[in-house]
Amino acid sequence: MSSYEDALVDLGQRLTRLKVQRGKPSLRAIEARAKQLFGAKATLPIATQSAAFNGRHINVDTLILMVRTLMSWDEYGEECTPPSRRAAELDEWRTRWAAAVALQSTRRQPAAAARPTLAARVDDSRALEPPRPAATDTSPSADIRMRDKYGLALPVSSRAIYGVAFSPDESLLAACCADGTIQLWETPPAQDGSPLQASDTPLTGHDGPVYGVAFSRDGRYMATCGADGTVRLWDVYSREPVGEPLVGHEGPVYTVAFLMNGARVIAGGADGSVRQWDTYTLTPTGEALQGHGGPVIALACPLGGPLVAGAADGLVRLWERSTGAPTKRYATGYSPVYAIADTGFTLAIGCSDGVVHFWDTREEPKTANMLRNGSGSAIYTLTQGHGSNIIAGSHDGGLRLWNRGNGKWEITAEILEAHNGPIFAAALSPEGNYLATGGADGDAALWNPTTLKFLGSADELVGEASQPPRSIENDELAPATSLAAKAIHYAVQQSPVSLPPFVFEQGARAVAFSPDGQLLATGTDDGAVQLWDPVTRTPIVDRLTARGGMVRSLVFSPNSSLLAAVDAGKPVRLWNTATFKPVGDLNKIPTGSIRSMAFSPDSQVMATGGDDGTVRLWDPATQEPARRRPRNTYGGKIIAMTISTDGLLAAIEENAGVWLWDLADESGLHLLRVAAPSTTAIAFSPDGSVLALGDTQGQVLLLSTNTRKPINKPIIGIGGPVRTLEFAPNACWLAIGGEDQHVWLERVDGGSEMARAALIGHHDTVDGVAFSPDGSLLATASRDRTVRLWTLPDEDRDWC
Repeated sequence: MSSYEDALVDLGQRLTRLKVQRGKPSLRAIEARAKQLFGAKATLPIATQSAAFNGRHINVDTLILMVRTLMSWDEYGEECTPPSRRAAELDEWRTRWAAAVALQSTRRQPAAAARPTLAARVDDSRALEPPRPAATDTSPSADIRMRDKYGLALPVSSRAIYGVAFSPDESLLAACCADGTIQLWETPPAQDGSPLQASDTPLTGHDGPVYGVAFSRDGRYMATCGADGTVRLWDVYSREPVGEPLVGHEGPVYTVAFLMNGARVIAGGADGSVRQWDTYTLTPTGEALQGHGGPVIALACPLGGPLVAGAADGLVRLWERSTGAPTKRYATGYSPVYAIADTGFTLAIGCSDGVVHFWDTREEPKTANMLRNGSGSAIYTLTQGHGSNIIAGSHDGGLRLWNRGNGKWEITAEILEAHNGPIFAAALSPEGNYLATGGADGDAALWNPTTLKFLGSADELVGEASQPPRSIENDELAPATSLAAKAIHYAVQQSPVSLPPFVFEQGARAVAFSPDGQLLATGTDDGAVQLWDPVTRTPIVDRLTARGGMVRSLVFSPNSSLLAAVDAGKPVRLWNTATFKPVGDLNKIPTGSIRSMAFSPDSQVMATGGDDGTVRLWDPATQEPARRRPRNTYGGKIIAMTISTDGLLAAIEENAGVWLWDLADESGLHLLRVAAPSTTAIAFSPDGSVLALGDTQGQVLLLSTNTRKPINKPIIGIGGPVRTLEFAPNACWLAIGGEDQHVWLERVDGGSEMARAALIGHHDTVDGVAFSPDGSLLATASRDRTVRLWTLPDEDRDWC
């Protein structure tokens, strides 16, 4: 071996080959197997295993423990008896370890140790560094090079990962490291089960730790920033630098992102400023954005919204993304802000005191809208998961998933020691298949984003996808190779595309996706209710109903266990979605013809309304009336109904207006005075903060559910009465269907790049619209006897 490093790499490669020969057990399995065989003290932390497999130093006892554990599986992956500690077959491993250690005296010195200019530059900016958390993981024997962007000690030998990012097409995973490198992995299709393939050579160029990484939305460029005070652009295809480094910051640069589909790169740093450059000319754009009294550590760029920056001074500022002018809205009083995630209308703000604050930027910040992670340790990274989920990584190595499905934020999954040390980075893959994390232990890990189940390290087999499609073989999802397939793939990434329609004997009135995304339900004028696989677009079972009354509405329970159908002149019918068998009808009380229904957020209550002008509550498990007595309107027909995620019921009384009822309040219905009698359609935003009302004049009014006042001017220009409304899961878009035969996608999050898109293809009134849970599909039902599925581009793409 020519050097100590080369000897360690060779040892790591031999370990990796042994692992493959023994059935390729996961790191978690190896850790558990060691404890099972050799006792609780025989620990093999994932970070230690990762270091060994990647050619980094471990002591000889740990090496022998790893080898013995791996040899406890045979060549078929079956458990067997491991060799004894003094077995002759282990001598080769001890010899190779000793030979590597003998070369240690001649090993190359870390490049950063010979860079006093960089260290001095960092020391000069120490006054701007954020306060250190109460507890830091430092080793008294470590050679401390500097302190990182969180104020934590950064040893010379650290391989901490400070940022991870997926490319827009999910083909690449990038991680930026404390050793000055950017590692790239090529990701296979989620259902392939193949390992991520590491790039032969990490990207190098930064003089010191790399703190941030981001891909442009078109996938062409990657941007990185680091302690050397520069931002670098990379060509994703050639893996080569683009031009000279971008400079302007005084001191380290901590965070980087792209704007305008990649046309502009922005960065924030230790000098408290945010700077922008034109991606194509590499020239600065406008003046530096000032106003923070501490390092800018977090950036967010909501699609179409303002630019958001959070800093160590506890201040969150908003700037107009097009002009760079500061807005009048800002939030202060937080502890140092380390992470920001955009969740539609709301910002999630992670702080050093272990608190996540939620701020609807259309309103003043509220101190009550916050979550505490339990341990009180600093929140270093936040990312949006599926729907309204938020995933946080913290100083204690904990990974937590918060969900707001029941009207309040709750921790639904928690891994207390996801990493051996602080978690600095987290990113959800664009298709939602993987969650990638990185931290102080230098391990890039992959997780199921809905359950936080560990899938492996970035160099291991990917165990599973988060939600594999129903009824489709893995080989059908292989990457597109034909010219036609590539053309289709390109088209669906650029703008909405209609798949071939479902055609029925009668007009289609209702359509719904199950909340888990596994089922698509359709209902038609002849009373037929059918379930489909939304991926293969084939029927899952025979038609659920015989011919009967017109299907007015289809609703899945939030837990996906029940499907309810509202038919003209018939009771509400219920089916179990696991067995596809009917579970009962709501026919215990004569209520006249039921026209609408909705489930409560916890799936425990059903509300119905119909021709008798009464709102009734039911227990869906027993189909019996709930204890609350019915609520009466003025006596007109209840033509539409919905319930928000926080339990607010809204019902339209024909020719009278809209009634509101907080299901937690027994006082009953209250007439919403601002709603016109001509209201015909209604929908809540995913977080329940906005109520959309469509009317016979082709207008849509957006109301704040807190103030009961309009948020902005009505949406106009819809060519005819509105029949159906639904918000996209990311709350950026509102789908509008009606008598003008079009489906309109209206931008409702304040974005300016695109205000509206028209989906043209139906030839009669559109009575039903439904977004898939991941926002990638929109289903539309029309009286022209068709249901259409429209593919929607990535929610972060400026696609029109």
